[in-house]
Amino acid sequence: MVSQQVSSSGWDTSTTVFLKRWFGVTSDFSSVYYTKKTVFPANQYTTTGTLKFNQTPATLMFGPHFTYRRSRYAPFAQALFGINDTRDRFTLVKPTCSLQGGSCSGFPGQVYSESYTKFAMAFGGGLDIALGHGVSIRPVQAEYLLRRVPDVILLQFDKTSYGSENSNEFRFSTGITFHFGPHLGMKR
Repeated sequence: MVSQQVSSSGWDTSTTVFLKRWFGVTSDFSSVYYTKKTVFPANQYTTTGTLKFNQTPATLMFGPHFTYRRSRYAPFAQALFGINDTRDRFTLVKPTCSLQGGSCSGFPGQVYSESYTKFAMAFGGGLDIALGHGVSIRPVQAEYLLRRVPDVILLQFDKTSYGSENSNEFRFSTGITFHFGPHLGMKR
């Protein structure tokens, strides 16, 4: 059985320019850092091997933003479209070696990397709560994120690409928002 350990973290920043009190255009830039360590178990033919995979997808998206302002609460919805620019890096930590003949699938520290730019989109919304003059807290922003990624088969650091597939993800953000302009995003 192949065992895997996965960890991830990331960030998200956006700017919304309001054309009307309830309608604006949002630009969103985000990135996530994934690390996955895969251990291939030994069998009667090979020794145990370990592969480390790092991926850094960054999205740059734009789209309409709709807000309903009610006293200090402002729920919103948005639809964003743009690109997914991703960097993949595979590092062979410990190669699998044949028990008969001693040939190995590579050498420790061998690195293979690739990058690609494809389509991305996000649909979702959240809630802003005004704290004071020009500052709000965003306790929740939740979105469905679709990233197009290459359908790649990696076999001993040789790759074969067969087009694209969808990476369907859930993105959850929280943070602080700042308002600039004559109304500062607050109801008068």
